[in-house]
Parts: sequence; C-alpha cells; structure tokens
Amino acid sequence: MRLVRLRLLNFRQHADTFIEFGPGLTGIVGPNGSGKSTILEAIAWAIYGAAAARGTNDTIRFARAPGRSRVEVELVFTLAGHEYRVVRTLTAAEVFVDGGTSPVASTLGGTTEYLQKRLGMTREEFFNTYFTGQKELQFLAQMGPAQRGRFLGQVLGYERLRVAQERARTRRNELRHETEGLRAGLPDAAALRAEREAAEARRVEAERALGRAEQERREAERALAEVQPRWEAAQRAREESQRATHALEIARREIDVAGREAERARRELDAIAAAEVELAPLRERLRELPGLEEECRRLAHLAGEQERRRTLRESEQALAEELAALERRLEALEQAPALLEQALADVEALRAELAQAERQMQEVQRAWTEEREKVRTRLDFYRTRSEELKVQIAQLRAAGPDGTCPTCERPLGGQFEAVVGRLEDELSDISRDRKWHEQRLEQLRAKPEDVGAAEERRAAVMRALEGKTQRATRCERAVEELKERRADREAKQARLETIREELSRAVEEYDAERHRAADARLAELRELERRAARLGAAVEARPLRERELAEATSRMEAATARAAELERQRAAIAFSEEEFAAARQAFESAGSRLRASELRETELRGAVAAAVEALEAADRALAAYEERRARLDALEVELRHHNELDAAFTQLRAELNARVRPELSELASGFLADITHARYTSLEIDDNYNILVLDEGEEKPVISGGEEDVANLVLRLAVSQMIAERAGHPLSILILDEVFGSLDVERRDNVVQLLHRLEDRFEQVILITHIETIREGLDHVLRVTFDERTGSSVVTVEKTPEAEVEVEAV
Repeated sequence: MRLVRLRLLNFRQHADTFIEFGPGLTGIVGPNGSGKSTILEAIAWAIYGAAAARGTNDTIRFARAPGRSRVEVELVFTLAGHEYRVVRTLTAAEVFVDGGTSPVASTLGGTTEYLQKRLGMTREEFFNTYFTGQKELQFLAQMGPAQRGRFLGQVLGYERLRVAQERARTRRNELRHETEGLRAGLPDAAALRAEREAAEARRVEAERALGRAEQERREAERALAEVQPRWEAAQRAREESQRATHALEIARREIDVAGREAERARRELDAIAAAEVELAPLRERLRELPGLEEECRRLAHLAGEQERRRTLRESEQALAEELAALERRLEALEQAPALLEQALADVEALRAELAQAERQMQEVQRAWTEEREKVRTRLDFYRTRSEELKVQIAQLRAAGPDGTCPTCERPLGGQFEAVVGRLEDELSDISRDRKWHEQRLEQLRAKPEDVGAAEERRAAVMRALEGKTQRATRCERAVEELKERRADREAKQARLETIREELSRAVEEYDAERHRAADARLAELRELERRAARLGAAVEARPLRERELAEATSRMEAATARAAELERQRAAIAFSEEEFAAARQAFESAGSRLRASELRETELRGAVAAAVEALEAADRALAAYEERRARLDALEVELRHHNELDAAFTQLRAELNARVRPELSELASGFLADITHARYTSLEIDDNYNILVLDEGEEKPVISGGEEDVANLVLRLAVSQMIAERAGHPLSILILDEVFGSLDVERRDNVVQLLHRLEDRFEQVILITHIETIREGLDHVLRVTFDERTGSSVVTVEKTPEAEVEVEAV
C-alpha cells in the first residue's frame, strides 16, 4: 500500500487542505495542536469510517463552518497494482478503482467492508501494522516483561484467542448453570406416570355416567313428543278465539265511530241551512263598502299633508332663530382677518428679536468660557512649572557646587548660587502669578452679570413670542370659523326659502270629525264583511258535508253486518280455558323433565372434558419431562466439549507464544544487521520477553541508550512486517507518529538515518513530529501551522529550507 494524495474539506481544523505524498521519507512537521495527527485520522476515517474517528459527526465538522456544510475526505492510494480513490462524507461514501467513473462501493457500510476486504485486515490490524502511535517506542521500552508479552500478543492478533477462550469459558459457565438448573427442576417420572393412570380412570368413569344421562334425555324427549301435538292444538284454538274476539271489538268500534261522524255531518248541514238564510241581507248592506274605503284613503292623505305642513312651520321658526344667531356671530368674527395679519407681523418681529438676543447671549457666554479656559490653562502651566523648579532646586542643592548639574550635566562651581537664585526668583514670580490666576478662576466660576442679563432678555423675548404665537393661532381659528359660518348662513337661507315656498301653496281643508266618523263606519262594515266571509265558506261546504254523511252511513251498515258474522264464527270455535290449562301443564312437566336430563348430560360432558384435559396434561408433563431430559443430555455433551475447547485454547496460546518469540527474533535480527551495518547481527527475546542484543553470539550485558532505541525500533518494525505478511500484502508503508519522545539530537538523527537504510523494505515512510531539527534528513517536508485568524490548519510543502510553497489553505 502507498499513499498518493489526500484532501480534507471541513474536517476538524482543516477547512480545505490538499496533500500529495511521494516515495521515501516524508516529514509532517508542526507545533502541537496544529493539526498534524488529524491528517492520519482523516486517512483512517476515509478507509474505516466513524469507528476510526474521535467524537461524533458534530465534532468532526470544522468549527467555523456553517451548520450544514459538507464534510469530505478524499484519499487516493495504490495497492497490489491498482489505484483506489475513496470519497467519504458524514452521510455517504464511494470507492472508485483505476480512474473509473462508476463506484464499486457506494454506501457507508459497503465502502468500509469493501476496503477492509481489499486490505485484508481490520481497523485494529491496520493501525498495528502501518501505524506506530505517539511515544509508542518509549512506551514499549518502559513495559515490564509480562506487559510486553501481552502487548505483543495483542498487536499480533493473539489477543483474539484470549477473547475467544473467555467467550468459551463464559459459555461453559452458562452451560454448567443451565444443566444444574435443569437437573434440579426435573420431576419424578414414576409420579408423572401414576398421575396419568389416575386421569385415565377418571375419564372412563365419566364416559359411563354420560352414557346413562344420554339414555334419560332420549326418554324425556319421547314423552315430550307425545304431549306436544295436544298442546299445539290447544294453542291454535286459543289464538283463533282471540283473533275473532279482537276483530269483533274492532267492528263494534267502527260502528260507533261511523255513527258519530254521521251525527256530526247532520248538525253541520243544519248550520249551513241557517247560514244561507243570514247571508243574503249581509251582502246587501256591504254594497257601500268600496266607496267608503276610497273616502277614508282621501281623508288619511289630507291628515298626513296637514301634519307635514305643521312640521315645516316648526322648521321655519327654528331656521329663523339659527340665522339670527349666525348673524350675531358673524358680526363678532368680521375683524378676525385684520387681527390675524397684525398677530403674524408681531410674531415675525419677535422671532427676529429672539435671534438677536440668542446671538448676544452666545457671544457673552463664549467670552466667559474662553477667559475661564485661558485662566485654567495658564494656572496648569504655573503649577507644572512650579513643581519642575522645586525639583531642579532640590537636585542642585543636593549635588552642591561640585556636583553635576542635571540640566547641563557639568559642575556649576562659582555659578552655583547665581543659578540657584535665578531659579528661586522664577519660582517666586510663578507662585505670585499662580495665586492671582487661582483667585481669577474662582471669580469666573460665578456667572457674570452681562451673561445673566443676556439670558434674561432672551427668556423675556421667548415669553412674548409664545404669547403672540398663541394669539395668532386663535386668530387663524377665528378666520376659519368665519368662512364656515358664512357658508352655513347661505345653506340655511336657501333651506328657509324652500320651506316658505312649500307653505305658500294652497291645500284642501281637512275635516278631522268627518275622518273619525268614516273610520268608525268602515270598521263596522269590515266586521260584517268577515261575518259574511265565514257564512259563505260554510255554505260552500254543503256538498262535502252531504258526501261525508253518505259515507258514514255506508260504513256503519257494513260494520254492523261484519260484527254479526264474527259473533257466529266465535261461537263455532268451541274453545275451553280448562282444556287449555290441562294441556299446558302436561307439556310443561315433560319439558322440565327434558331440561333436567339435558343439564345432567351437560354436567357429565364437562366432567368427561375435565378428565380428558387432565389426561392430556399428564401426557404433556411426561413429554416435557422427556424433552428436558433430552435437553439436559445435550447440554452435558456440549459442556464436555467446552471443557475440552478451553484446554485446547490454553495449549494453543502456549504454543503460539512459544513460536512468536523465535519468529520475531529472526525478523528483528535482520533489521538490526541492516541498520548497524552488521555491527550487531542477532537479537533475541527470552521467555520473559526481555530484549537481548548479541555481540558475536554473546549477550551484551550493558547496552547504551541509543542501542536500546535501536532495539525497540527493530522490534516494532518486525511486529509490523509480521502482521502485514499474515494479512497477505507486502509492507510498503510505515507511519510513525511522534516516536522520538525525549531523544536527544544525535539519537533522533540516528533514527532518521536508520529509516533511510530501510527504504528497500519500506517504500514510503511518514514521520509526524513537532521537532524542527530532523528536516535536513527528510526527502519531503509538509509543514502544518494553525492560522488564528481563520481558525484553520494550513499545510505547506517545503522544497528547501529557504522556500515554502503553500499548497492549499482556507
């Protein structure tokens, strides 16, 4: 296997990184935390998926990437003459072979399974073969003999035998407990057989009793069959008698109903004859009704017209009063336009006066502020200069005439007193000026009179302006009201003229007394009209009532004839209640006997079923016993097999451990000879997994630190090659992650040189380290740094120590 190129998109701290791997010794160099080991994690994640990554999908995504940004790793490597390209995301994965466009595997699980088969090793075997983790060489050296043996067994895959043996022992314990439980729960076989014989005897006795009950039921059925015809005949006779009696009652009710209906029809015909006599004079009196209705409508119209004219007169009076009030208000508003013009002129004048007052106030305030700041600034200067002079005078007096002047840096000699006196005079003048400025500053803290006068004048002008503005607003409202009042006056005058024009028109005189008399006569005739309508409706019903009388008479005659016939039929039935009661008692007695025999038969059938069920339960218990007995025998056989398997595993592990040490010693010795140029040709691992370096066939009692590092390295390389050969692929790549530990510079250089000598065995070696000094001995250098600004890792290719070319960074 050889790595070709790798791309990381939003994978942990790598926002967008592209790397090409070459043959030989490649160093991935960078400080701790820059993202070096993440490159190896991405390679493992591309091949083996989530099982090879730390954390969850959310922690894999680049921290500064948007929430649903794509996370992708693309890995290209060669294996057994073919090129494989793997593209894996959080939700999908694909594998392409030899530049093909169609994937040979296209799911997360399918991709992992396909690559595992191509590599011929699991994730653990892959890491233990091609990878050497951080500080693993030092870790191996620090192990005790027993720990080193367990570690070698684990990386060589022998740990699976221990896991398998533990599983076999777990199953053996389960079998032991299950057999003990089955054996303790087995019932007594003799007791089960005795219980079955008792159940069989109960079944036979129950079936005999059931046969006797069935014979009793058949005899009761025969007795019931004998009395049943007599009982059915008695029932039929009673039903016929009841039907005839019921039909006779119906016929008698029909005779009664028909008689009442005929009597009602006769009474209504008599009433119709009387209505015909009364209706003729009523119709004569109603001849004047149409003319009276017309007269009432005309008088009602005149009454409405009189009411409307009364309303118009009231509206006329109200409008006249409103117009008089409007005239008075208009006289008061006539001067509003002139007053508004004067008020607006006053407002403009006051605004100009206010602007002038504000300018004057700002000028005196600015003069006051400038003078105060000037005094404060000068006072600060005097204070600072006073302190400087005090310090200079103190330094000069401390140094004396022969001392070095802090200003000119030379002795003053005879000029000492003159210089000191001049500085003290300047200090006295400054102190006097400082006091005057402090008094002046205190005076300027209070507001000057001209500033107060300017502010008061501005406030007075503002109050006057506010008053004039309010007056102008009132005048504007008065002008608007004047316009509205004039328009209102014109509308009301037009309405008043319209009302007076309508009142001037002549109308017919209305007679209220005549109207009341006409309404009273109309109400009287309306009542007569309703009476005549009722009588007319009654007269029109004469043909209907005559038909109803004829139909009622016909129904009564038919019902009378039917009642006579029913009386004759009921007499011919010859039904007797005494005979009916005797037949019913005989039938009920036979039925009771049959039901008792059926109940007895049902009870015995239940007893037979219970006996059969008990027999079946006994059979099931015996079958369960035989099944558990057979299961117990099978488990005991399996338990013996697992005991034998445990012993075989123990023997196999001992034999493998005995064979692995010579094989590892042989491989490590070959590496040791190549690395040391045959200085040392043999390395052995004793029974306690101690590493022994042989010098000319003799154990070297004391080895240096560098020799110990070499021994641990060749042992790790031997383990890697042994696993790779067992996987079926030649080992062509080796990845070492921070294997230098605390080695000094010389020992680190030795390891690099050793790896160069192994290039015929390892075509591609990748070193991950934070140590800068190994760069000179590498074929390729990939530098990894962390950009604090973008929060991402940056990978650059260093072709020479002086030039770096950035390959890909975001």
